[in-house]
Amino acid sequence: MKPFEYALGLLTILVSLALADIVLSFHRLLRHARTVRWDGRVLIAAALVVLEIIRLWFAMWAIRGIAEGQTFQIYVAQFVQILLLVLLAASSLPDEADARCDLQAFYDSNRRYFWGVFTLYQLIYFLLWISVFGGNPLSVGHDIAAIDWVRVTAPLALYALLIFVRRRALDYAVPAAIIAFYLWRYWNLTLA
Repeated sequence: MKPFEYALGLLTILVSLALADIVLSFHRLLRHARTVRWDGRVLIAAALVVLEIIRLWFAMWAIRGIAEGQTFQIYVAQFVQILLLVLLAASSLPDEADARCDLQAFYDSNRRYFWGVFTLYQLIYFLLWISVFGGNPLSVGHDIAAIDWVRVTAPLALYALLIFVRRRALDYAVPAAIIAFYLWRYWNLTLA
């Protein structure tokens, strides 16, 4: 077993917990679909978390052969980042869904916490990205394209914006734009 495969084991369990939480919470909502007061902001935020789970898993595979990505400090940072991803998944949909479930009220009471955790998550992603790819580009041997700066920094700024600005249009537009951007950016990439 290679070191990367060994280290991936614990991270795999945490990522699985995050995805399972969203699936089970969504299942509970669907069981009460007729009586739930739906709000698209909650669903798009949950969709963004699911895409982030997939994107992070893809990104972790990308650093498997980079020595800078295999240090204890990087592993601890990835562990904390994935713990935050589990918190994001757990807070993206209500834990209990019954006949009185109101997703608008859920979003309004949860949005600052949710986007705050997402901002912290993205900050750690940014710091990891700088540490692995940008800290010493000559030793890593990777060029950082301008689009990658946008990919890493724009979500950080936009998530922080959503903590403080309460505009329904932004609650829809920002996550939708980030989902569209990530799909465009990653669509033709491969694991090989």
